[in-house]
Parts: sequence; structure tokens; C-alpha cells
Amino acid sequence: MKIGLLDFGVRAPHINSMSIIEDLIDYVCKAEELGYNRFWLSEHHNFDPLSAWLNPEVLLPIIAGMTSHIRIGTGGILLANHSPYRIAYTFKLLNNLFPDRIDLGLAKGYSSRNITNPDQMDTGLSKSNLSQVFDQNIIALLKYLNNEEELLAQQIIIPPYKGESPEIWALISSYKNLKTIAELGINFSRSLFHYGSDVNYNKEQLHEFRETFFSAHGRPPKVSIAFSGCCHDDEKKARKLFDGYPYAFNADNIVGPASKFEDTLGEYQMLYAIDEFIFMNVALNPEDRHKGIELLSEKMKLNAI
Repeated sequence: MKIGLLDFGVRAPHINSMSIIEDLIDYVCKAEELGYNRFWLSEHHNFDPLSAWLNPEVLLPIIAGMTSHIRIGTGGILLANHSPYRIAYTFKLLNNLFPDRIDLGLAKGYSSRNITNPDQMDTGLSKSNLSQVFDQNIIALLKYLNNEEELLAQQIIIPPYKGESPEIWALISSYKNLKTIAELGINFSRSLFHYGSDVNYNKEQLHEFRETFFSAHGRPPKVSIAFSGCCHDDEKKARKLFDGYPYAFNADNIVGPASKFEDTLGEYQMLYAIDEFIFMNVALNPEDRHKGIELLSEKMKLNAI
């Protein structure tokens, strides 16, 4: 079983934004030592004076440079807000500076603020046209990453020429558009903790996704489940830490000792027929976060260094 970590940059109120980044570096280095497979950072544009980052791109080369083999990526870039050309260039270059270690996770969310013109609060995107803009951008992004010779004929280069593209993931809280994702050749990470998430197992739909993907690309897709929770050897303490998180989640969380994580993830593994999970650790204090991933690594027998 492979386990990765997802970080939203939320910490205890006494930790300022620069200290959050220092803790983030310690946390990802510890995760690598403990055998975690991936480390993803979210993009978010919520109003929070303590925010350490909004778009995590600038942090990726820092934490990739501080580690040696754990995969580093986004969970995920709000693609409707960005230029596909710029995203393709940034992540392709990163994946060749840190060979085959960069994940480009994509999400269909959007900012309620205009991040290209801060004087205008309205992004111009609404729920009605968000999907259309996202779909257009993802097609353009894949063209920049996958059609190198066609681009060359148009005198367009996404450096480095002949370089390897990053691993691409669609981060979704439901099974919508799975057929399209499969046809595009994008891996699938499903969130169980966002409000409105489809918590039904729908194993048949995942099977169809795998078949469609393999038929189109001749290789199997990667599929993961993202979940939230808090791991501690004292279940009451774990529940207290979880309840102290300032944002609400869907009801499907894992809170308690590592043995509870082992049982629940084993059940997920069987029901969803996957072997990779992304853990959003909600403990706000660094010592509690570190303790949680240490307990989980020991119980799940991750391949620690």
C-alpha cells in the first residue's frame, strides 16, 4: 500500500506564514524518511492573513531540492485561472530538473477573486462557464505537453525539448467525466473529504475507467483516494485535534489510532480496488502532525529510509 500526503498550509494560529513554510520543509523531509510516496500542496485563494502560499508553484522546487526521491506536486492547480502554456512550461521544466518526481494535479475549482487583476474582485468565471474554461484549458495544456513535433512545426518549444512531461492527475470529488479523463490519459485522484463528495464505492465505474484508459493508451492508469483525518495513539486526543481544524469536511474521515487507519484503508483497498491513498493530516501543531505520520508509517510498514 502506498500513502502520500496533502497539505493545505493550515497551521495553529500562533504559527506565522513564514514559520509555516519552515514547518512544511521539515514535514516533507520527515515524510520522505518515513516512506511516504507523494507530497502534494493545494492551491487556494481564501482570505487568511496567515496564508503561507496561495499558488504553491514557487514552493515545489524548494521542497523537491530538499528531498531526494519522494514525489512532489500540486493537489491541485486551479487550471481555469491559469494560462495552459505557462503551466505546461513550468511543470515540464520542473520534472526535468527533478527527473520523474513532479506531479501536476489539476482541479476544477476557481478563485472568487480576480488573481490576474486584484482591483477586480470578480474573476469573470461562474459555475456555468467554469467547466467550459477548464475543459478548454486542459486540452491546450495536453497539447503543449504531448504534441512536441506538431508544436515545433509552429515554432513553439516547451523546454526542455525532448524532455519528459510530469505525471498528470485529475482531482475530483465524484465520478463525473471519468470517461473523458480516461480518453485524455489522465490519472484519477478522488477526494472523499470535500463537501458534496460521492462516497459511494462505484467500483464498476472505476473498472470501466481503467478499461477505457488502457484501451486508449495501452497502459493502466494510476488511481488514488484522498481522505482527511488525524492519527494519534490516544483516540480522544485525535478527535480533539480533528475538531480543532478550522474548516469543515465531509463525514468520511479517519480519526483515531494507527490501527483504525490500517483497518479503514484496508477496507478501502478492497472496496475501491486501489492501493494508493493521499492523507490530508488536519493536526495543526507540528509535533502532532509529525507524530501522526510516524504512527501511521510504523503501522502500515511503509518503506522508511
